[in-house]
Amino acid sequence: MKIIYITTSLCEDDYPDFQKLWKIPLNSSNQNFHNKVIRALGKYHHVDVLSLRPFSITKCGLTRLYRAKTIKDNVTYHYLKVTPYRLFRNVSFKRQASKLIKSLSLEDTIILTDTINPKTIALANKIKKKYHLPVVGLCTDSPSNISGTSRNYTLYLFNQSKNLDGYISLTKELNDLFNASQKPSLIVEGIVEEKLPERIDNKYGKYFFLGGALMKRYGVYDLINSFKKLPQKDINLLICGHHYDEETLKKTIGGDKRIHFLKCLINKEVLKLEMNALANINPRPYSEDLDRFSIPSKTLEYLRSGQPVISVKNSKLMKKFPEEIIWAKSSQVEDLYFALNHCLELTQEERKALGEKGKEKVLKLYSLSTVGKQISEFLASNIIK
Repeated sequence: MKIIYITTSLCEDDYPDFQKLWKIPLNSSNQNFHNKVIRALGKYHHVDVLSLRPFSITKCGLTRLYRAKTIKDNVTYHYLKVTPYRLFRNVSFKRQASKLIKSLSLEDTIILTDTINPKTIALANKIKKKYHLPVVGLCTDSPSNISGTSRNYTLYLFNQSKNLDGYISLTKELNDLFNASQKPSLIVEGIVEEKLPERIDNKYGKYFFLGGALMKRYGVYDLINSFKKLPQKDINLLICGHHYDEETLKKTIGGDKRIHFLKCLINKEVLKLEMNALANINPRPYSEDLDRFSIPSKTLEYLRSGQPVISVKNSKLMKKFPEEIIWAKSSQVEDLYFALNHCLELTQEERKALGEKGKEKVLKLYSLSTVGKQISEFLASNIIK
């Protein structure tokens, strides 16, 4: 079985330099998830990745992106040329993809694609129609949960995704949303790294850590205000990630010298910081829609670090990790403060035991090898004719 994976994701070796091209850093959550799934599949099959890299003349330091190729292990990344002419871009992708696919052996080939990106799902459907290849959609979120999108965007994605041959979803509710025809489906709640980078010397002392999308709706300001209530002068809070309003973020931090905003860091550096934290924190407020349709992948990544994790309620993860996470009742300042303080009251031995317990379970459930095997068996049993 061979896989063609259509995505906007890049090889992990190429992404840091690509990120540097952007005046406003890209949100890396989609990049990280699909990169891990690609590497998981690469453990069992050859994967040809058709990467439709994000591009904007006004936000990117280049006027166009040229065709390129990266080979790593069992994965070949084919970076399609991105023209500066937006109206011509999708036609260009189709032509390039068609030419590339003609050079590949298509026997026992399956296409996997992201269902919440209009460019990738449209290209996958065009290839499906022309070459009669099965397409499986990866459903990672409800389109209506994506910031700054319209109803037309949501309807377009559902229309493009309704006639696929199979679906891999993070939650049952997402499968129900996309898979109205009840085609073959698999629930994969998350995926985590098997190997972490070497632990670095800790230059920040004792610290709590938050990495991710730094939007108000995800609780970053609640966390900052709860941390400010801690009286300890030798405890720091490190924050990094994709920001949307740096001025407001810095204003909220104010003059508290214990709080450090590190801006965007490459994934390897983020993982190193997680490995040294007193606790890694996900302050994302509970909402019914987010709870139904998404699994906080950041929380699973935190568990993999081997350090304690503090998180606001998520019903699915509370069932999987009832005792492995310090659960805050809500994202309200007082509840987050209580969770931070509870972590500080644990002995070093108790914190170590809590972190190791979480790491052991998350690797058993969601390692690259485990998830890669699950997806491979699903594709072989349900999609290959």
